[in-house]
Amino acid sequence: MPPPRTFIIAEVGVNHGGDPHAAWTLAALAKDCGAAAVKFQAFNSQRLWGDDRIAHLELSEAQLGDVASHCTKLGIEFMCTPFGMQEVAFLAPLVKRWKVASGCINRPALLAAIAATHKPVIMSTGMSTLDDIRAALPFLGYWEPAQNPQSYALLHCTSAYPCPPDQVNLEAMGDLRFYFGDRCEIGYSDHTEGINIAIAAVAKGATIIEKHLTFDRNATGPDHKASIEPEDFRRMVAAIREVEAAMGDGVKRVQPAEAALRKEWGRG
Repeated sequence: MPPPRTFIIAEVGVNHGGDPHAAWTLAALAKDCGAAAVKFQAFNSQRLWGDDRIAHLELSEAQLGDVASHCTKLGIEFMCTPFGMQEVAFLAPLVKRWKVASGCINRPALLAAIAATHKPVIMSTGMSTLDDIRAALPFLGYWEPAQNPQSYALLHCTSAYPCPPDQVNLEAMGDLRFYFGDRCEIGYSDHTEGINIAIAAVAKGATIIEKHLTFDRNATGPDHKASIEPEDFRRMVAAIREVEAAMGDGVKRVQPAEAALRKEWGRG
């Protein structure tokens, strides 16, 4: 069997509700569901928003460090989105690659700090035009491959929680591939309800899928409605692997399963 070609990220985000034990459990569930990585968020509400509106959803640096160690023991990649310069400095030794949130695409200092680590970058593109993306890429070192050989990926995304299916616009992945596919992998960060759209994105060529994971979609919090519970996450991963198998290599040929019937039809 060929290795899986879709990198699946279980986005915990803030679905732990500020409870490190819930974060540990969600990391274990992500591993059990078949995700390759589990992603959290590093932020300080005061630095980010100037008030305490999401202070109750914070994990401290010590707590995030414990979560990262737990992920290593589980055998799942720890990912974490930084929302400020202090978070980049803290996370740099802990992460294998960076995830840039859609809301940070226009923060040059943050992007430059991420680029300076020379680690692979995945950037979501919600709320963004092609011009917004072009404006961000220089700060990530994208146009200077000799100095910045790290890999890059862009995730198509609609920043609505949940996102109505008629505003997903999966065809926009083609635009991203046309303009940036020479150096970027193209993927999809899904905020729709259910699993169908994420599976469809793989059929459209997405090589990275990010999907929110929660204990309970009816829980109180900003992202639960745009998340899926573990059983649906398992179903999504299984369906993605089936779609991968069905994609093939694009060469039109007689398949082994139809060879016998071809002979019956006298087509040797």
